[in-house]
Amino acid sequence: IIIVDVIYRYMVILNGRQTIEKAFVGNALAFSSRPKFYFTSLYNPNQKGIADHPYNGVFKKYHKVCESVFKKFGLGQEMMKARVKEEVEHLIQRIKLRNGQPFYPSLDVTATFFNVISSILYGKRWSVDDPEFLLCFEVLRITARNLYINFFPVLRFVPYFRRQFNEFVEAIQKLYQFIEKSIDSIVNGGNGETFSSKFEDEMKLHSDDSNMSTLVNEEQHKIMVRDLMVAGTETSANTVLWFLYFMANHQDVQQQMRDELDRVVGLKRYPSLEDKPKLLITEACTLEVMRIKTLAPTGFPRMTLRDVEVDGVLIPKNVTVLANLYSAHMDPDVWNEPEKFNIERFLNKDRTELVNKSHVIPFSIGKRSCIGEPLARQELFLVVSTLIQQFQILPPEGQ
Repeated sequence: IIIVDVIYRYMVILNGRQTIEKAFVGNALAFSSRPKFYFTSLYNPNQKGIADHPYNGVFKKYHKVCESVFKKFGLGQEMMKARVKEEVEHLIQRIKLRNGQPFYPSLDVTATFFNVISSILYGKRWSVDDPEFLLCFEVLRITARNLYINFFPVLRFVPYFRRQFNEFVEAIQKLYQFIEKSIDSIVNGGNGETFSSKFEDEMKLHSDDSNMSTLVNEEQHKIMVRDLMVAGTETSANTVLWFLYFMANHQDVQQQMRDELDRVVGLKRYPSLEDKPKLLITEACTLEVMRIKTLAPTGFPRMTLRDVEVDGVLIPKNVTVLANLYSAHMDPDVWNEPEKFNIERFLNKDRTELVNKSHVIPFSIGKRSCIGEPLARQELFLVVSTLIQQFQILPPEGQ
């Protein structure tokens, strides 16, 4: 447990999976709220939505209703599988049109995950050359590039960072305009059943508050949709990009995965979730990518609701807490040679069973873990397995 003073706030950093679990699971309620960072005060000052919302009775209703609505959209069932399958097929067809020419797949991969979550939120999908999708793609890129300003907001006064900060502010404004426009089209009844159209009805079932405007106002609706859209796109897309990188550089592992797919699935159909229990090498590859490349190294910051003791260290109330997920994934006491890509970490000796799966926690753990984890795991499995079934992943010639 490391305690630091980052210019304007007192922070605690939890290192190692055991310490993180003692805090976020063993003392789940104490570590369940959210601090207000600079970006939050800028674009979400009232801490609406899901990601930034403090832990209280209202948040618990939002969270419960979100889970309920996702279940109604068939999470883990045929309805959701069909949504993911459709986007995977679009991805495969876009790649085939390139006729084996080298390209950087970021745009195509991002479109796949963006369209899965968009089909739920907005009831529609976007083509990869649609200006609205390209806008969202650019906003995700700009946001990721400027996150450090959240921790060191004084940097925005330095000319070099000031330009990047202004670019970020402009991008966020455009994103909100896109979301508002998309929500308006839902309200006007153009897109059939969507998350937004179901949320208010579901909220009424879980609430004794007759005045729904106190719970579901325009600001809450907009921020909640933003949270789900960003969370449902960026991390999963980047995980697949890193997967492709490691497959290109580990042809032996890629071939093992392909041989398994040929044996279990064949070439007459795409892989399905029903194949997952038999595709252990595929699962081990995905787990190893998520371990060795922790895309959110500190997860989403949390704030303590009360004084709490972890491993003999007293952590006061209202303190910002970061979980060093990177440390859990790169701990040499847990992983032999953690800096090396090795799928055998997750397979028993005869490769008949997955092991160490619970040691990989890219979605964090506890009460504020990622609400989209079940969907993301389904998407990742279907995307990476189909890509290896259909293509050989190679680095650029000569590299």
